[in-house]
Amino acid sequence: MIDQYQIFMSIGGILVLVGIFLTWNLSQQIEKVRLRGRRLSRYILLGGILTSLGFIATMLEVHEAIISIAILLGPAMIAYSLSESKLVKATWTMLLQIVLIMGSTVLVENKGFHVIELGSSVSLILLINAIAGYVRTPENYKTLAKISSWIFVVFIWLNALQSTRTMAPIIYLLSLVIWIYTLVRLRYVARI
Repeated sequence: MIDQYQIFMSIGGILVLVGIFLTWNLSQQIEKVRLRGRRLSRYILLGGILTSLGFIATMLEVHEAIISIAILLGPAMIAYSLSESKLVKATWTMLLQIVLIMGSTVLVENKGFHVIELGSSVSLILLINAIAGYVRTPENYKTLAKISSWIFVVFIWLNALQSTRTMAPIIYLLSLVIWIYTLVRLRYVARI
């Protein structure tokens, strides 16, 4: 029987897919204007799909080796796209968030696969922070993206603590809802 945790995380998985699609779509719009035909946004889409496959495979308990490839390749493709496009630059805040996410391994007994799973989390941090990194993003949307990314870091730590697993999915969904709301609003801004 599916418990409440899995239901919330499944809803979160659907929201992640929506967020990946919206980020890809926004990146396409920006590419048309700034990169003059260079199509790096497809790596965001492909990396996001690989990341989400990693999430889905983890929930379905697929063999760890298959999941590991998807989870590690997804963030690499997203990072490649964001860095090559020069539309988004790494910030100290983003690097700190990645270090904090990786630091959550101190709370987990099975560190080996947990570290690999965190690849998906790094992908999401990169995608959420991409909003704040776009040059023409209005300040209020940059702030929302930063709030969303920090809430996501809190989720990672709460999720690693087994005693707080009832609250962690709610924090996760809150982070994703803020991220998606910001992306939807930015699509409107980008059209203008």
